[in-house]
Amino acid sequence: MATAHGTSVGRLDEIASTHARLREDAAALDEAAARAATVLPGWTRGHVLTHLGDLARAFARQAEAALEGRTVEVYDGGRPTRDASIERGAGRPVAELLVSLEDGLGRLEEAWGKLGPDDWALPCAYRDSDLLATQMCWWREVHIHYADLGVGYRVEDWGDALEEHLVDYLLPRLPDTRTTVLLPGDTARRWEYGTGAPTTVHGSRNTLAAWLAGRPCERLPKAYGAADTLPELGNWP
Repeated sequence: MATAHGTSVGRLDEIASTHARLREDAAALDEAAARAATVLPGWTRGHVLTHLGDLARAFARQAEAALEGRTVEVYDGGRPTRDASIERGAGRPVAELLVSLEDGLGRLEEAWGKLGPDDWALPCAYRDSDLLATQMCWWREVHIHYADLGVGYRVEDWGDALEEHLVDYLLPRLPDTRTTVLLPGDTARRWEYGTGAPTTVHGSRNTLAAWLAGRPCERLPKAYGAADTLPELGNWP
């Protein structure tokens, strides 16, 4: 299905492939590895795995409800419930973490498998948008947090389409009080955000996406212009 967001069918195939790799790598974790810290402050691998399982279930129920003509909260009780579930679940034995992850991935795959091409336009409660918005969010989340796990998959493994999408999506993290021009050296794309004295940021498409996502990468982009420092990033949009 061709959409304003790109080709949904191809993206779903790519997500399914990512699920398979994630399952395999997560299954190799032992108890010590599950307690290890990640690049996310205060989060262990147990936190990341819990979040992925919870979010997959949350988006599955968005699809299930939408097919019934209903909308339901992404998380019952909102953000506080989400955060409490992650903290409560992070310390579980690795076997339970894997069961939770598989339950979430399996339920999401089953729910999405029932959607026809036109069903992605059904309204849902996620940002008062449509089901396609949940697909786009999950595409971002599963790749970013898979890299956060530090189990072999890295930000450098993100594909071109995801990297361009991440830059597009994360531009609002840049300050609007200065003009930031992003010039990747490996694509003709060019991004610009904000107003004021210009700063040009050079890097690859991958390093720009990783930097905007707040994730470490092998080499940070470089800034040149009115300020030779990278702009301070704001909140996630």
